[in-house]
Amino acid sequence: MKLFEKMNKYLADQEVMYIKLHNLHWFIYGEGFFTLHAKFEELYNYTADIIDDVAERILAMGCTPVASLKKALLLTTVEELEDEGITKNDAMHQLVTDMEYWVKNTKEIISLAEEEGDVVTADLFTGYLSEYEKTLWMLRAYIK
Repeated sequence: MKLFEKMNKYLADQEVMYIKLHNLHWFIYGEGFFTLHAKFEELYNYTADIIDDVAERILAMGCTPVASLKKALLLTTVEELEDEGITKNDAMHQLVTDMEYWVKNTKEIISLAEEEGDVVTADLFTGYLSEYEKTLWMLRAYIK
């Protein structure tokens, strides 16, 4: 089932992104610290909700979600960060790149779900797409 495989990879990406957002939250420094520190916390909390929702949707489909970091790291394409300080500009570059990936990836899952007639999954991911596009717009506005 192509949809399940894509969703499980999406879940693995989210699991790694959750850690990456904590990294950004902990290691951001300099200009924009207070704003970005709070934003990263908001984003990792949202990511935690996505992880739970997607895993439960996969289970409802009768499949097994990736539930270990070892397996998630084998499936993910999300680039991890080093445990070191990061400036506003570098953090924004990372986050914009990641949000562009999430928009593209989420659209692919919506298309697959629609092809398979899975309106529940399409609806779930359409909500994510709306949030990702809004976040990407806000990040780009913040950088200008």
